Parts: sequence; C-alpha cells; structure tokens
Amino acid sequence: MNSNQPNDLKATKSVASTQAASTASSIVNIAFDVSSNSLDWAMELSSRMATGQCTNSSSEIREALNAIAQQAADDGHQRVRVICESTGVYHRRLLQIAEQLGMLTNLVHGEAVAKCRAIQFADHGKTDRRDPKAALTVAKVGKLIKHRKLPGRYAQLRELHRLVLRCENRIRATKCELHADLRALFPDLRLDKSVLYGPTGKALIDGFGANPNAILAAGKETFAAKMKQASKYIKKATIEKIWAAASDVAEGDRDPNDAIIADIRSTGVRQLYAAICESKRNQNELEKQMQTLYTELQATDSRLPSPCKGVVTLRMLSRLVAEIGPPDDFTTINQLIRYAGLNLCERQSGNWKGRTMISRRGRSELRYVLNLMSIPLVSQGRLFSEYYHGKKDAGKMPGQKALTCVMRKILKMFFGWYKSGRAVRL
Repeated sequence: MNSNQPNDLKATKSVASTQAASTASSIVNIAFDVSSNSLDWAMELSSRMATGQCTNSSSEIREALNAIAQQAADDGHQRVRVICESTGVYHRRLLQIAEQLGMLTNLVHGEAVAKCRAIQFADHGKTDRRDPKAALTVAKVGKLIKHRKLPGRYAQLRELHRLVLRCENRIRATKCELHADLRALFPDLRLDKSVLYGPTGKALIDGFGANPNAILAAGKETFAAKMKQASKYIKKATIEKIWAAASDVAEGDRDPNDAIIADIRSTGVRQLYAAICESKRNQNELEKQMQTLYTELQATDSRLPSPCKGVVTLRMLSRLVAEIGPPDDFTTINQLIRYAGLNLCERQSGNWKGRTMISRRGRSELRYVLNLMSIPLVSQGRLFSEYYHGKKDAGKMPGQKALTCVMRKILKMFFGWYKSGRAVRL
C-alpha cells in the first residue's frame, strides 16, 4: 500500500497539471496598445498572430471585441483576456466594455512592455503595432497586474478623494499666484501663513485689498478699528507692523500711475483670496461626505479601524482607505507596501553597492496621504517622534528618508489594525 502511494501522488499531480494546462489553453490573451483616438491589438492563436486596429469609441470597441471573441472561439478558446497598459483615462472604456462582454481583464506594466519589446525585436524602436506583441510576451511569463474594480462605497470614496486632491492642487497653485501678487502690491508685508490665511489676513484683504494706499487713506485709527472688528484676537503689535509697512511702501510711490496699478493689483488679490476660500469650502464639504461614507463602510466591515486620539483622525482614515480600497484585497503587508510604491529596491553589482531606495512605482496618491499622516506624528512627544529622531539624529539619516520609514510604519499599523480587528500599535 505504501509502495503504491508515490505512484498515486504522481498520477494525481499529472492530472492536476493536465487540468491547469487545459484551463490555461482555454483562455487567450489579447493585448491592446491604447491611445486617445485608436486601439491597436494583437492576439496569438494556434496557427497565426491576429492583429487589428479600431478607433477608441464605444461602438467600435464593442464590435472589435465581439469579432475577436468569435475568432478565439473558432480557434478553440473558451474565454478572452483583455490586457493593456494603464493610460490614466483612455484605457478605461476598453476594460469596461470587455467586462460587460464577460471577458477577463488585466493590466500590464509599461516598463515591462518596453523591456520585452527591446528583447523581442532586438532594438529600441517603438510603434503602436509592436507594443501589443510585447505585452503578449509579458503575459506569457505571468507578469500581469490585477485590474481592480472598487465596489460600491469604496469607488465613491475614491472618486470623492480625487476631487479633494483637485481642490488641494488648486489651493496650492492659487496660493503661489497670491504670494506673487502680494509681493508686487505690498512688498514690505511680512505675515506668517497661519496669520495670512486666518481672520487677520481675511480682514486685511476683504477690507483693504492689502493695498497700502487704501490702508493709509483710511487713517490709523479707522484701520485699527476695522481690523479689530473683523479679527477679534488680532494683536496690537500686528496692526502696528502692517501700518508701518504700508507707510514705508507708500512713501516712495509718488507717481499717480502707481496708485492706479496698485488698485488693479488689489482687485487681483481679492479674486485670488476668494478663490482659495471657495476651494477650501469645497474641500471641507467633500471631506465630510468621505467621512460619512467611511462610517457607512465600518457598519459593513467592523475591522475598519476607528479614529484614535493622538494617532489618526476620521478625516485621515477616510482619505487613507479611499486610496487603499478594500483592505481584504491584500493578503500580506508586502503586497500593500508594493501597492503604495514603498517597497525597497536594492542596487548592487560585484563590489559596487548603490543606495537602497523605495520603488515609487505604486500609487502616488497613497504615498501623499501617508506623508500627510506622518508629519504630525513625528513632532515632539507624538507616536513616532522617538523612532523618527532616532533614525534622523542618531542614525544620520536624511529627514525625508526617515519620514518614509514612518510612512511604512503607518501602513503596517493600519494593516495590523484591520487584520486583527482591534487598535494595536506596531
């Protein structure tokens, strides 16, 4: 009995291998090179390499995929797998229609395609006809990327966060314009950012357009009274500082044309400041919706962590999960770290050893959120203060690199919270 067991195992493995090969052969890969206007495709059948092209429009994509499915069926394949590089926008309709038609979908890394193309065609040339064939080569070695379609509330959360990021980008760009205009209008004004974008800055710009001429024209007492009325906690020293700076600027401006230009610049400053305030209001509304969605997700998955005082707020948790998606998609922490692009890449050849750096190949928006979360946590007395300063001061590590280590710790902490179903600190 025991002597026959190895043969039985071999027979079982042989059957399993045959079944796996049969399953693999029942699926045929079709690779697309996607551009804004057209799609080039290639599919390797048993007797030939089928290729074609169609426009990047819904009707033609559907017609082309149906024709491709028929060719695959005639060749003995039961299912079609559509693969393409991520283009940000242009590939989405292709994969959406493919899923509607019951096809499998996967993504392929652009760098992998480029390197396979150089090997396959023995040169560095690039054409839209070559790229699908190189993508098929990548698929043959099993280096495909999962095409994640976020379910329900997770998809809503991701989309809301995209709008939040847009608001932040607009605020950042508008602030740069505002600072440039303020410097031209009121070159001697020196206010901290917290003051400029607080009640004091709002009073200065709404009431006087940050125009030194308008400040002086109102008179010192009137200026001080209006500022105190609009900004309850403004310091007397701040009022004196602004008045002195306005006096210094206006003293040298004797040309009437300078006053007219100052009025025009003042109008621009008001517009920019109003745009910043409007974007901030929009961002706050979007973040409130995100927090509501996250709370609803917690009702369906109790393992999603709750806010922890001094560690993470509901606002940041909702932003983090918006970029991670369903945490159950990741079975190990290493998968999640790679998804964030925080996995380490070594560079070594012979006796030479380069710097070990993070790959930065994952989701940049997730790294951005982790960076926002890490900055307050490395302050004196906070959760990762000792860890961060130990690497930065004792270990002589550059500050940004030490902060990246904190980002990895936060991701591990979140993953531990989720998998254990309770708040733990790693």
